[in-house]
Order: sequence, then structure tokens, then C-alpha cells
Amino acid sequence: MILGTVVSAASGGGILVKGAMFSMAQRIFLLSSVVFIVAVSVGACLGQSATQKADKPTTQEAGEAAYQVKTAHPRLFVEDVRELTRRCDPAFPGDSRLADDYGVVKQRADSAVQKGGTRSNQWAIPEDLMNCGLAYLVERQRGREALPYAEVIAKQWGDGSIISNPKGSNFGYHAIAYDWIYDALTPEQRVRFGDALGGWLRFYTDEPRILLKWGHWEYNQTWGPIHLNVMNSRDSLTQKLLIALAISGAGTRYEADAKAYLDSWNQRVPAECIPAFNKMGGVWSESFGHGGYGPVTVIPYAFHAWRTATGKDLFKLIEPWGYPVESPRWVAYTMMPHNERTAWIDDGDGSRPAAFARAAPCLRDGLSQWFANRGREWLNERWQCLACYDPSIAETPPDKLPLGYLFPGAGHVYMRSAWGDPNATWAFFGCGPQFAGHARDDEGHFLICKRGSLVSRQGGQGHNDTDYFAGGSLIYNIVTIFDPNGKFRRNKGNENDGGLLRHVYEGGPFPRERGHITAFEHNPDYTYAAADITKGYNDKKAREVTRQFLYLRGEREFFVVFDRVEATRPDFARHFFLHVPTEPQRQDDVLTWLSLPEADGDKTVLSHGRSRMFLHSVLPHEPQVVTRGGPGKEAWGHPLEPTAQYNHATERRGRPPICPWRVEVADPSTGNRSLFLHVFEIVDEQVRQPADVTFAAPAGVNIAGRWQVRFNSTGTMGGTVNDRPLTTTVQIESQYPLGQK
Repeated sequence: MILGTVVSAASGGGILVKGAMFSMAQRIFLLSSVVFIVAVSVGACLGQSATQKADKPTTQEAGEAAYQVKTAHPRLFVEDVRELTRRCDPAFPGDSRLADDYGVVKQRADSAVQKGGTRSNQWAIPEDLMNCGLAYLVERQRGREALPYAEVIAKQWGDGSIISNPKGSNFGYHAIAYDWIYDALTPEQRVRFGDALGGWLRFYTDEPRILLKWGHWEYNQTWGPIHLNVMNSRDSLTQKLLIALAISGAGTRYEADAKAYLDSWNQRVPAECIPAFNKMGGVWSESFGHGGYGPVTVIPYAFHAWRTATGKDLFKLIEPWGYPVESPRWVAYTMMPHNERTAWIDDGDGSRPAAFARAAPCLRDGLSQWFANRGREWLNERWQCLACYDPSIAETPPDKLPLGYLFPGAGHVYMRSAWGDPNATWAFFGCGPQFAGHARDDEGHFLICKRGSLVSRQGGQGHNDTDYFAGGSLIYNIVTIFDPNGKFRRNKGNENDGGLLRHVYEGGPFPRERGHITAFEHNPDYTYAAADITKGYNDKKAREVTRQFLYLRGEREFFVVFDRVEATRPDFARHFFLHVPTEPQRQDDVLTWLSLPEADGDKTVLSHGRSRMFLHSVLPHEPQVVTRGGPGKEAWGHPLEPTAQYNHATERRGRPPICPWRVEVADPSTGNRSLFLHVFEIVDEQVRQPADVTFAAPAGVNIAGRWQVRFNSTGTMGGTVNDRPLTTTVQIESQYPLGQK
């Protein structure tokens, strides 16, 4: 590798704790103490020694280190053209899938050459551009005719205005193509097209450096959308990095701007972004919805491009629980077993994990390799895998992961009965801070599925921008405290719902406390989590809101949900809300309904048959239970708000997830404190008789002669399962074994 001039960067700020030994949970606590509270036992030390830590540069030290930009091209994504070409040979030993990928890439590149141009859609990835660039590199290395692939790109670029068009240009992808066909360009073309690219370094910010103008590290528009165009782009960190790396040393009039931008990246990303991503954790701040539109893909693009162009590996600076290192686990856990779609969490759109599959080859770990290979089922493109995949890394399927898992930054808990079984039981429970404005107010929300959805969120896919009801908290499975005089933001068609504070689309500072996980443990018998959600509600109406979520495994499965709700006034009514996909039927003292496998938009799914759920409302005593929904009532307002007694229907309300029914459980008692205790029982469709569930005062249940569950009705959240104490701390050390990095 031929290296260019060494460029120095100014030092960045940071906090460094040296010579200390911490447990894994303590290390996460130190990174995230402003976000959530973790109680940590002081048992055996799991941290690294001071000597071990000295071998690894801190993020501050990394930001002070010099960087070197590779002088030869290609620099972006492709590390060794000779090795890339060898992998494209059908005779490549071991894995022939890359040769198959190249067959697809070349066929599409040939088609573009025959048509005399690459297809362009400013809202899509310009696949032809990428295919032609890669075909040029491989065919040139093979000694075959390669120039036509570069010439068709140069011809389409023409005078460069298609690149520099301020109304719309996939300027990030143009930078990649420029790097890949650089050797085929004349000196004049290198300058012409490089100048067209370089002008983007001042886009939005007016300066060629990272400013985080109207954004922050955890915000999608800071990094750019998946199409790497101008739409929904602010700082456009990914596009600008690709451009600066591509044109560096090309003799354009933007050489100084490129250097300034790379200096800024080298200083700020290790010193500021990496600590922020360690704090946020493996779940993107705006869910797989907004995340899949950009950051889930383009952040790994950027980090990998920096690695291939400079040799500096930002991934190695990230903790095992940081973003994007932990993101393959997040994507694996959020996939529902019956259809392998990502779950309807936050503003997630139920998509398949294609957005992550595009980025997976950049991460270079076993689980990401698995996603990269599975991506062939979800993606039309093949160029990402071809350019970035390292076949020497063995893939690791997710079935090696625990059946219960907490993502500590986001406060997201996942639990399931098995991996690799489309009929498996799966659940989500979440409570954590707000890291970005798009994040919805859904703290305490949970989901359950088995052979399709059993507990979902209210149906439809309303957008935060226009559908305020879909941006409120009443569409989630939460408890409400109804203050008749309560005032809420974003109240157009989204009246007083008694729910959480509406922080969606509210400015920072971030992260904003809305609640946090206080306890988590996982063992073969059960997975348990507890959350304090009090700060998610207006303090004028709520003194305490907590939720404990317990999954009991076995031949007959149960979820137990216990809520403690204390209002500031006794006349502030309390409700438990639950959204289900099919109409519940009353059967003695329980409600029962069936799963809906097609609720997420698939006519056929991987699972077989349907499951049944029984809901036992144990507390409050003599609850007022109302089932509401069906045609014309799928999106009803809070039952106590006079102005909300109508169906909040919109054009997109009928889209997946299909979930037109709601269960409302009201506490009829006087006083300002309510206890809600519910047992969810999952059985096969043909089972018609629920298990025996009996109340045990003051806040417990005996279930099916198998489980005795007791919760603390006051004081510290906790309790017992079969006389075994439930933890009161976050126990996640086993998720991050020593030596993992």
C-alpha cells in the first residue's frame, strides 16, 4: 500500500478513567449514567487491568493520532482488487456465493453499458453506478475489456452538473464510483468530476467540517439517508467523508476543504461520536424505522470507508454494547420468528432487515456475516457484499445468543422461547431515554407474538409529521393517568390521552430521561425486567409508575405484567391499555383471542397455524374491562376525553400492523393508587381451557400449580418466583464475555 502525506489532527476533549477495575455493568453505568440508572453488584471484577487498557488507545488518544490517506485508488470499501477479483472467480475455494454475486453485478453492468447509461432515481440507491464501478475494477484486474464500464459513468456525468445538482444528487454514491473508476479517468476528468464532488463539502454547514448543525450524533439526518442524496440530509457526514476521501490528492480546487473535513472527522468522531455511540448502545436512537432509512446502513459505510482509506479502525474503539458493534444483535432480536420482519417498535415499519444486510459486510463479525449471506434473500443489490465481504470470517447464526437480552442504552429487553423455530414465542419490553426527536413516547410498551401477533400496537403506519395520533402514546400498551385538564403538545387530532409526555419532535438536550430499566435477569426458567417509568409522565399527575415484566418458560407459557401506579390526586383515573389483532371473547373471568399471522402484511408466513392467548386480570379487584374496536372504532380516543370520542381514521390506518382491537382495564377503586396485575397465557389454537390462576395477596399469583409469583406492592420493585428472589439489579455481564473484543 502506498501512503500519502501524514496529516495531523488537533486534540479532542474526553473523560478518561485510568487504572480502575470495573465490572461490565459498571463500565456501562459509567458510560450511561446520565441516561439510565443501573444498580450493580460489586462481585468479581470483570474489567481489564490498567496494563491491558493501556494497550488499547482511548477514544481521546485516537482522536489525537495522525491519519494517512491511501494515495492509490480504490480507497473506498475495496481493500485489495486482486483479492476481490480472486473471490469473483467461480473456482474460488470454499464459498462460491461471491462469484454468483459478481455474475449478477456484471450482468447488470453489461446491461447499463448496452443501454448507454445508468438508471437514476434520486430516492433510491443508484445500483447501476455501483455495478459498473465494480465491474471496471474486476475486469481490469482480469486483463479484460474494462473501460466501457467506466466510460458509461463518465459519459453520464458529462460536465459534472449531474453530480453537483443542488436540487438532487446521489452525491455520496457518486464519490464511491469516482474512487472506483479513478484510474480510468483523464487528468482533466478527475479534476472536473472531483470539483463537482468537492462543492458538497460545504453543503448545509457552509464549512468543510463537522458542525452538527441542527443535529447530533444520534440523529439520522446528521449521517444521511440510504440514497445518500440531499433529501433528509443535514450535516451529511457519510456523504462528505466519502467525497473527502475520494478526491484527496486529485488536484481539485477543494483539496483544502477535503483536508479540513478529514481533520475534523479524525478529531471529532473518535473523541465525541464513539463515546456517544457507546452510551446509546446497539439500538439506533430512532428505531429500525428512521434507522433503516439511513443510519443503520450508512454509518457502517462511513466507518468501513475510513478503515479502507486510512487503516484506522473505528469499530475497534467501540465497546461490545456500543453502536454499531452491537447492532447485529439488535437486528437479530427484533426479528419476529413467524415472518423474520423487524418488530413494530417505536416508529418501526415492520420491514425485513435489508437495511442492515447492506451494511453487514462492513462490520466483520460472525453474526454480521450471517446477515450478509442472508441478505441475498432480502436485497436486490449485490455490490455491497461483493465489495466489503471478507470470506475468511466464519458466520455465526443468532442461535448462539441468549434467549433473554437487555440492550442497556435503549432499555430494550427481548425474550423468546427458541432460536431457529418459526413457531417460537417472542416478546419485547422497553423503557429508556430519548436520544433523538423522532423517537416516540412508548416507554413501558410491550409486544408478544407466537405464530403471529398476539399483543401488538394500534394498527396503521401514520407518520409523525402529519398523523399526530400515531405519534402519541395511546397506540401503545401502557397505563394512563387521566387529568381532565391535562395539556399535551401536538394535540391536533391527538387529544388528551392520559398517557406519557409527548417529547416526539421536541428539541434537545439529549439524552432525555423518560424512564429506565432498574432490574434485569435471564435464566432457563424465566426472563425478568423491571422499569421505573415515572419520569415519562407529567409530574403534576404522576407520583409513581412502574412496570415489571416476567416471562415464564415451559410447556405452557405465561407472561406476568405488574404495574404500580400512583396519581397525585384520587380523581385522576388510571387505566391499563392493551392492543390485540383479533376480537377478544369473554370466557368466564378471562378474555381470549387468537393470533393473526398475516397482521404484519404477509399472506404467507414461516410459522404454522395460530396460537391462542388467555388474559387473566388479577388486579385491580373487580376491574372495569371494556373491549373496543372493530370497523369504525380501530383508533378511538381515551374513553374519558369528551373531545376524543371518535375514530381517528386516516388513509394509512388500515395498513399493517393489523390491530383493530383494544382492551381497556380501569381501576374502579377510590384513592390515588392502583395496582394492575395481568397474566397472559399462550397455548395452541385448539386449547380452550385456561390454566388455573389464583390471586395471592397483596400482589401475587399462583399459576397452573407450577409457578408462585409474588411482587412487592410498595417500596423497591422486586418479588419472588417460586421463593427465588427476583433481582433488583441489572445483570448483563454474561452478555459481554471477557475477551470478546
